[in-house]
Amino acid sequence: MLLEVYCEKFYQSKITFNEGLSVVLGTNEAHNSIGKSTFLLIIDFVFGGNTYAKQDNIIRNVGPHDIFFCFKFNNNLYKFCRHNTDTKTVWKCNDKYEKLEQIDIDMYCRWLNECYKLELPELTFRNAVGRYIRVYGKDNYSEKHPLQSFTAEKAQESILALIKLFNFYLPIENIEKQTVDAKEAYKAFTKAQKLNFIAKINKSTFNKNLKEIEQISKEIEKLSCGFFDLDSAVSEKALEIKNKLSKIRRIKGKIKARYDTLTENAEYKFSITNDTLNNLKVYFPNANFEHIAEVENFHKKISIIFKSELNDERANLQDELADYEKIIDELERELQTLTKTPNLSKLVLSKHTELLKSQERLQQENDSYTKMNTLLKTKKDTAEQLKQIKEKQLALIATEINNKMKDYNNQIYKTVHKPPIISFTKDNYNFFTPDDTGTGIAYKGLVIFDLAILNLTELPLLVHDSLILKQISDEAIEKIIELYSLSGKQVIIAFDKQNSYSQKTYNLLNDSAVLKLGIDGKQLFGKSWA
Repeated sequence: MLLEVYCEKFYQSKITFNEGLSVVLGTNEAHNSIGKSTFLLIIDFVFGGNTYAKQDNIIRNVGPHDIFFCFKFNNNLYKFCRHNTDTKTVWKCNDKYEKLEQIDIDMYCRWLNECYKLELPELTFRNAVGRYIRVYGKDNYSEKHPLQSFTAEKAQESILALIKLFNFYLPIENIEKQTVDAKEAYKAFTKAQKLNFIAKINKSTFNKNLKEIEQISKEIEKLSCGFFDLDSAVSEKALEIKNKLSKIRRIKGKIKARYDTLTENAEYKFSITNDTLNNLKVYFPNANFEHIAEVENFHKKISIIFKSELNDERANLQDELADYEKIIDELERELQTLTKTPNLSKLVLSKHTELLKSQERLQQENDSYTKMNTLLKTKKDTAEQLKQIKEKQLALIATEINNKMKDYNNQIYKTVHKPPIISFTKDNYNFFTPDDTGTGIAYKGLVIFDLAILNLTELPLLVHDSLILKQISDEAIEKIIELYSLSGKQVIIAFDKQNSYSQKTYNLLNDSAVLKLGIDGKQLFGKSWA
């Protein structure tokens, strides 16, 4: 619990709080500008809020100052300090309020969360407590929107904070994550389709593809004739091998033709017989036959050298032919292993590959269509499931709150008065008192709503400014003050005109008063600048 607040600038430097109701008491004349709301903003500041640090009139008229405060948990005291212009820092202090260690505000709030045992899934301490510290200047005291932490807060966010405070969020959290994931998956898939990374077709094309896939399957089966069953990868590999074989066989054919030519040339003989010379003499009697014989001998010598070179080249070509024959044998064995049909023609393989590619393309299009519909269905199903779970949880919460408000309302009035009611729609909520739109009734509804939340949840603290209470009728106020004192938790209120109520209420207010403010130097900071 909050035990005390201390500031050297206060006219009453130390304020010690009660375990139950603590009252900041104003004057019977209800004087304004004496510091009631300002002190409640300091309470909010102590509980991690920042509104007090943004009060320009305080900075101008009071100047820089430290707010010291002490909490008591399990009989242990914990002292801290915050500076009035610093929104991010908290100081740990010793027993004499001497600053020891600086920590950030988030760490401090986590510490409060742990000490108050308010650790609820996905709910911060400020999100739980801050909205129920209703003080002028915080903009969270609308009698028609009790869930709002500030005027611009969306109703969905306010409702979610209430669900978390009731500790009903865990089943929602799981399905909510699934819903977000489903939305993101569908969004990513449709974006990929838009960028043409994934095929996009409609239902008509899907059905058309089904028929084409079936027809292609029949063609593939007919083409196979029972001899092979190739998938596209194997078919493409077999076709690749067939192409290699054709190329290598062409090369081998060229080498073989060269080899045959060389063989023919190697077997050619350069020779002139006597019969040939005699025939020449008939037609060329004056020819130099001795010179012709010399040329013939030269040719014979050249032929010997030429045949040697031809034989060397033939030997090289023969080696090449052997190598290519080996490669051809290996490719044919590989093809046979792939297809189990060594005589499979290139035309058949090419047709088979083409059919498989077409089939796979059509199947990918249909798979894309099926995947998109699956993602869309998951997105809709999870959203509907989330909606149903939220409706059930909010129905339970509404029942609990309405029953408790009815109970409090019956304790406030001696005669029958309709209690306020809260109800939830898909994205919003309504809070009103049936058949009564009076301002006092509306603010009374806000007060007993807060009391119901204080009673039904782990909320450790309730703070109400006088501007809320002064709207309510005297009859209701007297009982409300009693309900505050009986809440079993720490309640801090600002109040004035205490002489206007019964002696019982007057005594309760005075007994619970921890700070009495007034005029003539009894303002919070000992002076008025209004």
